[in-house]
Amino acid sequence: MGLPDFSYFKRADRDTQARLLELLFEQSSSLELITVDDPHFVNDIGSDYTTLVETVRSKLMGLCSRGQDPDTRHHLSDIIAAHPKLGQPKQNLSAHSAMEQRNLGSSDSTETLEVLQALNNSYEEKYPGLRFVVFVNGRPRSEIIEVMQRRINSGNSWLHEAQLACNEMCNIALDRVKKDSSAKPHKL
Repeated sequence: MGLPDFSYFKRADRDTQARLLELLFEQSSSLELITVDDPHFVNDIGSDYTTLVETVRSKLMGLCSRGQDPDTRHHLSDIIAAHPKLGQPKQNLSAHSAMEQRNLGSSDSTETLEVLQALNNSYEEKYPGLRFVVFVNGRPRSEIIEVMQRRINSGNSWLHEAQLACNEMCNIALDRVKKDSSAKPHKL
């Protein structure tokens, strides 16, 4: 299912809006809480999916700025952990994530998958409740592995990593909008 005309999104019921947001961001009850469950959300999202994504980015950055609160950290973790781990078995991925990870290379060696698993584990140990999120954008796994290593060794705080992950998620969502808009129009 692709993205329908944005006017459809704006007038759709809450559950339909949540399913469409899932196409852009992955499913997260906390993301739904700050978006489709907020009565002001539809009034704030502008007139296209790009503006919608930027509105979500603004809400996520607002959460990050209040991140010392345990409830806020829980919501950030839920939103960020909705994204799959790099190198995760393909049957556990959303259609968008499977396609994006396929672009990393379809014939990963066992060694590469083991490196990704170890890096995912190291990242999640250093930043409990977070998942490593990066906008792959056609980069090879070797480059993504270097990015993972830099982020693990960066000394970033938990909140700084949450902020980076939220920005990466929004960049992924913008890419999904761009790819969807280059396809033929969708009807529901």
